[in-house]
Amino acid sequence: MNVNFKGDLICRRHGSEVFQPQRGIRHYPGLKAVNAPLETSSSSGSSTSQLAGLVTLEEVQRAAKRRGLAVSVKELGPFYRIVCRDGSEDGEILGFTNGFVAPWFGIMHCDTLQIFTRGLKGDAGQRIRGGALGLGLLLGGATFTHGFRHGCRTAEILAINDDDAWHERLVKYYSYFGFRPVCRVGGNGLADIPHMLVWGGEGTRMDADIEAMLRRWTPSLRAAAATADTTAPPDTV
Repeated sequence: MNVNFKGDLICRRHGSEVFQPQRGIRHYPGLKAVNAPLETSSSSGSSTSQLAGLVTLEEVQRAAKRRGLAVSVKELGPFYRIVCRDGSEDGEILGFTNGFVAPWFGIMHCDTLQIFTRGLKGDAGQRIRGGALGLGLLLGGATFTHGFRHGCRTAEILAINDDDAWHERLVKYYSYFGFRPVCRVGGNGLADIPHMLVWGGEGTRMDADIEAMLRRWTPSLRAAAATADTTAPPDTV
C-alpha cells in the first residue's frame, strides 16, 4: 500500500501540523533511550517481530536515517515517547508521539501525536514529508513496532472533537494508519465517564490492529532499511 502523507494535509494554529491536540506534554525524569542495540526486554521484542516476519524498530530507524532523520524511543515503565528529529538526535524536533502500553490488556494507548513540518519547502520538505515513507509513516511504524514488541495487539486513539470539521479530518487521517471508529465519546451520559477519565475530552474512539498494519508497512519500510544498509558506510548503521 502506497500512502502519500502530505505534511500540510492537516494544519492548525501556531504553524504546526497536529494529528492529536496536545493537552499537556508529560515530562518523565529518568527516561531511558531505546536505540539499537536495545536492552534485554526490547531485544526479546525485536526477536518476536523477526520471528513474525514483521519490520522491527531498528529497521524503522534505519529507514528514517536514509531520509536524514533520526527516530528515538524513550521509556519510563509503561510510558513511552517517540521523537523524530532532523539530522540527528540533537536536531530539530519534527514530530513526536507519546502514550503508554498495557500488555496485560493487549492495549497500546496513543495519547498525543504532533508533527511540526508546516512551512518546510523545497528539497527539505520533500525529503521529510513526501512519498510513501513520509514522516507520518515513520512515526507510525516506530509506534506500532514499539507496541508489538511489548505484546500489544490493539492501538487505541481518540480523534478529539473540538469542532466538527477538524474532527472529520482527524478521523480520516487516522484511517490511513489503520484506525477504525469504535464508539463516540460524548452525549452518552454516564457511559462516557470511563472514556472521559482516560481521554479528557469528547470525540471518536478508534482502534487499529497493530500486527495487521505492520504487515502492510513491512515491505516498504524493510526495503528502505535495506537500502540504507547498502548505501551507508559500514560504521554508520
